[in-house]
Amino acid sequence: MSYVHDSPGGTEAHGVDLVDGDDPAVRILVHGDLPTTIEYEGRTWLASGEAHDGDDQAPPIAVYRPVAEPEADAGP
Repeated sequence: MSYVHDSPGGTEAHGVDLVDGDDPAVRILVHGDLPTTIEYEGRTWLASGEAHDGDDQAPPIAVYRPVAEPEADAGP
């Protein structure tokens, strides 16, 4: 399933895979410049610097991974 995320700047569309461990990746399209982080379904995803190889017809797909959630403080 694909989703679209709008980002300021630029007019190009970029493919992004949201990768969380062994779960299937979620592919989204980002219109505009690729941001450092993406908010998606209540989670924050950080650009990993990785990419799946593109071909001569399309640019590489950027990989984003989830930002670690802070553990809840159990208290005293």
